[in-house]
Amino acid sequence: MPTQLTGPTAAEFLTFMRAYQDMVFSTASRLTGNDAQAEDLAQEVFLRAYEHFHELRTSASAGGWLKPSPPT
Repeated sequence: MPTQLTGPTAAEFLTFMRAYQDMVFSTASRLTGNDAQAEDLAQEVFLRAYEHFHELRTSASAGGWLKPSPPT
């Protein structure tokens, strides 16, 4: 029988996201120079964070991992 991994609860991820949302958005805004693109980039960052939350929830370097990269 395959093992099923479960993601974070909504409350866990919401707490995590609220802790980092300003940093992620401001970095994305500086990279893109456009609030709409910054929102899209921030959303992509948090989607990736959700997928890797099991690693990030205990990581002291989560803030560095979450910094957006310039769009390509």
